[in-house]
Amino acid sequence: MTDTTQNTSPSPVWAAIRGEPLTIFLVCLAGWGLSNLDQSLFGYAIPGIRAEFGADLEQVSWILSASFAFAAFMTVAIGVLADQFGRKRLFIITLALSALLVGLQGFASSLTVLGIIRVLAFGVSNGLAPIVLTYTAEASPARYRGVFVGVLNCGYPLGWFAGSLMAAPIMASYGWRFMFLPALAVVPLALLLSRWLPESRRFRAEQSSHAAGVAKPSGAVRIKALFSPELRRRTIFIMIGNFLFGGAYAGTAFYFPTFYHEVRGYSIEDATYIVGLAYGIGLVGYVLASFVGEFVLTRRNTVALWLCIGSVAMLALVWLPRGFTQDVIAFSLMAAFFYAVSSVFGVFGAEIFPTRVRATAVAVSASFAMYVGFAVFPLLVAWAVGHVGWQWAFTLSVVPAALMAAFAVMQIENSKSGVDLEELAS
Repeated sequence: MTDTTQNTSPSPVWAAIRGEPLTIFLVCLAGWGLSNLDQSLFGYAIPGIRAEFGADLEQVSWILSASFAFAAFMTVAIGVLADQFGRKRLFIITLALSALLVGLQGFASSLTVLGIIRVLAFGVSNGLAPIVLTYTAEASPARYRGVFVGVLNCGYPLGWFAGSLMAAPIMASYGWRFMFLPALAVVPLALLLSRWLPESRRFRAEQSSHAAGVAKPSGAVRIKALFSPELRRRTIFIMIGNFLFGGAYAGTAFYFPTFYHEVRGYSIEDATYIVGLAYGIGLVGYVLASFVGEFVLTRRNTVALWLCIGSVAMLALVWLPRGFTQDVIAFSLMAAFFYAVSSVFGVFGAEIFPTRVRATAVAVSASFAMYVGFAVFPLLVAWAVGHVGWQWAFTLSVVPAALMAAFAVMQIENSKSGVDLEELAS
């Protein structure tokens, strides 16, 4: 008789990821995707908002910049709280509250009211960034950490892609206000997600050490630790890189529907479809960057390479396409490299810090710095558009920032991928 028992054992990969790692990853991916879907709606609504309220591009840019500035401080606050009270609790609260605020944008009576709600919604929503990144990095097996976090970052383009599919028909039939209302359904969904979400194992171990008598550091102590001699260089160059990359991203992403409407001459609905469809295609670049960073190059080198290729793709998008198909292809290539940097940059910035300050480090050196860039560059690009036009504004402000971000990242020590978090952090 043939022995079939050897066929019943799980594969090594499945054995490593099943259970808690896979559950945390899937819930974080769902939460991050829903959050980005909600936040993409404002970008798609900008042409309609400008038309209803008679707002110029500069007024919209101030709303965007204020949103990013508030998000910079919210990510630090939420990151510190996640190190203090746990990843799970902050995840649920942040996701539910941000969805509620997004839905309320549809009821805004004036541009001022809309701007205030948008600032609050975006700030709270992006407080999820340090939580989901830290959560997933801590739960993932060391050998597959880069893939898990890389695919997690697909929640961003997935959110924008799904948002475009939902936004375009709703705008065409009912106007921009009704786009925001489905976000309210995320509130009860966030509470349901909590049923399947365990607390981070590494955080539980950290809490156990405190219960055994090890002093629990305050938020201020954790932030100060990031600038200690052992962590200072990592913190500073991660901050510089994220500021420049975040600025380059924010100086383009929320403006592209308007760019395609005003420069290429598409209707608002077609401009929305171009951006959303290209994000969907660009998902390939997010996954590819994750695998290259994990199995081919180091994550540091992958970040720098993707930024350089993405800069060339950005120039091609701005200057070369003629027609709908070419615009979709060009945007897809740009998203697959320029925007897909985030799929590697996030895990690179998280894994080089120890567990005791990891969520704080992600919040300060990555999210805070990135959102400061988010706050600065929309104003810079809007000013440049008024003086040299859309194409030169993108060329002169965004591309140099991305190349300088690549240079900053290369100043950080080059670490091997797939190493245990605590070994890598030390």
